[in-house]
Amino acid sequence: MDRLRPFRPIDYLNQRELKVLRRVAASGSELAPAAALHFCATYKADVPEWLTGLAARGYCEHLNSNRPKKRGRSSGPIERYRQDMIDYMRWDTVRSTRDKQKDCPESLAILETNSNRCPYIKDYNKLLRWYGHDWLRAYECASMFLRGTPAFGGPDAMKASYCRVEHASNPLRYFLFQPEFLESVGLEHPSRWGWSTKCTPLYNLTL
Repeated sequence: MDRLRPFRPIDYLNQRELKVLRRVAASGSELAPAAALHFCATYKADVPEWLTGLAARGYCEHLNSNRPKKRGRSSGPIERYRQDMIDYMRWDTVRSTRDKQKDCPESLAILETNSNRCPYIKDYNKLLRWYGHDWLRAYECASMFLRGTPAFGGPDAMKASYCRVEHASNPLRYFLFQPEFLESVGLEHPSRWGWSTKCTPLYNLTL
């Protein structure tokens, strides 16, 4: 009979990650069980009972030739999650832009009180004008910032994605899985997208 393995600090971290993935799976995510199994295999974590049941059911459903097949461009779980990532990154970029619109004037005022010691105040003024102050400009800025990434689209696309995520009935559908798991299923984590604007001053970007 195998001896019980003593509890290790890494076990706590593994359990915490698996607890999060269990919540995502319970919300209806089709990728979460696979992500949890991938995590256990990668980090030699014990496979919990809840995951064994989900994995067995998932395999059976996959092998069932009588199950109804969905149609459409985003019919599969991978395609749906790819679109969810795009929507999420657009939402996040719009939200970040709105924060900048609110914070930049205050930051500029602080810089102007120390203008003799701030050589970048002219650039900051340009940045303030670039960000603008309303929702339409936030969608335009997000569109420019995401150029060269899978999430690129026009201002209307930014608005549509922002509204989808902001008013989602199930926010956990936009949970970002680990890059290694996404790579194993043919997806690329947003942190590894090619950001063509990363070396360009934002105030030089145009639609």
